[in-house]
Amino acid sequence: MNRLQLHQLPPALRAVVAFKNLAAGQVLFAQNEPAEAVYILESGCIQLLNYTEDGGQINHYSVSAGESFAEVALFNERYVCTAIALEPSRIIVLPKQAFLKVLRTHPDLAETFMSQLAKRLHESKVLLELRSIRSAQKRVLHYLQLNVQPDGKTVDLDLPLKKLADDLGLTPEALSRALKQLHKEGIISRKKRKVTLRKELSELDPNQGVSGLLSINSKKS
Repeated sequence: MNRLQLHQLPPALRAVVAFKNLAAGQVLFAQNEPAEAVYILESGCIQLLNYTEDGGQINHYSVSAGESFAEVALFNERYVCTAIALEPSRIIVLPKQAFLKVLRTHPDLAETFMSQLAKRLHESKVLLELRSIRSAQKRVLHYLQLNVQPDGKTVDLDLPLKKLADDLGLTPEALSRALKQLHKEGIISRKKRKVTLRKELSELDPNQGVSGLLSINSKKS
């Protein structure tokens, strides 16, 4: 299995899982609260973030349905960030001691878990590199080049635009302006959620400035 799924978990772990329903804007856990569980998002969307001392907000990444999160709880006494539901969400709660015990005795599950963590690490690296591009327009263009389809020219914007903006470190308004400007300049054409890159741009080496060609769109995994 590519992701942790409830029906594929060992019976001993399924016997102790719990479920939690969150409304949009509801906090699942806050930074520095005791870390008691790891979670799988069954449906909805969860944002992981930190608040700065001056009241600012630093978005780390958002979690899509089928993904686990808060894995650091397995080895930390407290959560290192805050998790908030961006929309109505249903959470599978895995008590950390029970989960640790199962990981030690089920190599297939441990391998799946490690694979997901490795993918998350790579995606976080790509996000950091994308966010380091100062120009919003260039940042969006580079994201499109990284996520081009096998035909070499089209990109499907499967993510909600607000989620995509958060991932890129932009406001939804800045993302919309960047897409409109790229379209106006003839760099892309766009029809609803399908973007087509100009041929010479789609053929550029996507490794220039950003490592790897793996998509940061979790729905393609």
